[in-house]
Amino acid sequence: MILPRGEMVHENLRTAFVDLNIFLQTLKEDNFTGYVQVSFWDYEGILFLEAGEIVNAFEEAQGRRRGGEEAVENIIRMSKQKDGRINVYRLAPEMVTILASTSMKEATYKDLSTEFTSLDKLMEKLNKENHSGYIDIMLSDGKGGGIIVFQEGEVVEAVMSDEKSGGVYGKDMLNKIIDDVQERGATFNVYRAGLESSGSERTGIMQASGLQGVIEVMQEVMGTIESLFDGLTKRKGSFRDNFNRAQVEKSDDYPFLDPFAAEFEYRDGEIKFSGKITAEVFVRGMRDCIQVTLDNIPVEMAKDELYRKIRSALQPTVTKFGEKIDDLGLKSSMSEFLSS
Repeated sequence: MILPRGEMVHENLRTAFVDLNIFLQTLKEDNFTGYVQVSFWDYEGILFLEAGEIVNAFEEAQGRRRGGEEAVENIIRMSKQKDGRINVYRLAPEMVTILASTSMKEATYKDLSTEFTSLDKLMEKLNKENHSGYIDIMLSDGKGGGIIVFQEGEVVEAVMSDEKSGGVYGKDMLNKIIDDVQERGATFNVYRAGLESSGSERTGIMQASGLQGVIEVMQEVMGTIESLFDGLTKRKGSFRDNFNRAQVEKSDDYPFLDPFAAEFEYRDGEIKFSGKITAEVFVRGMRDCIQVTLDNIPVEMAKDELYRKIRSALQPTVTKFGEKIDDLGLKSSMSEFLSS
């Protein structure tokens, strides 16, 4: 999908050298508004941000597109792979609002062709309808496309990418875009911004982003405790076995931990999670499950001493994720493990 470029903030950052979670935290501190583009040769992911918060996302691969919470989580996962590029563009808040609330809506008008519809007539119709949203343009020769963005019927941005000429041009060349489209032929999809219902969607996206951050921290916490636990019991796999039993014990309180639900798995230092819960519930469930696991540790050691060893072992994690731990409130909810 072609998007307005706005102001280029960062260009061609390599995923091999950028931790996207930390990078997003920096953008949050800067109250950044715009979008982050994560690209591979066969994949594109877009994270829309307003004042540093992720408000929506979409990803496209092999002609298929999806958005929302799943897209946020997968874009962050994809960013951990090598050979990708990250670009960051600053946009006006109203532009982000339109794009973010429109990106995964069903098309209002779908697969309109220049054989039966002229672009200028379509634009006149959307003007009369006080349309907010955009026209997605796909050139018939497959060598370019574009987007025309409307706010209350007025064109506020237009971008065309022409692979044939290797050029990208904008709103100041709107007449050229119209002429090129009519000359070469195109298909249009028209999307309407869901401005009236974006609040609850955005809350879900922010929660997904927070949950992803929690999972990243908790993986390190679990890995550190596992190493310490297995060292004390002198048996590799001791922690995992006891943690699996604790999952079953706590599954009535936290259904996502139920092994039969297959929503949560911890194996080889990695957490895999596919459930739909808040970050707060996830943290509480993990904390309680770890505590049950530690209660069953088969060694002669006072509980206070054991927790002191754990806090000491986790200090590098606290240092590494300091700001994220503070922002996610993990120091208070995991004080037994993450306090100094």
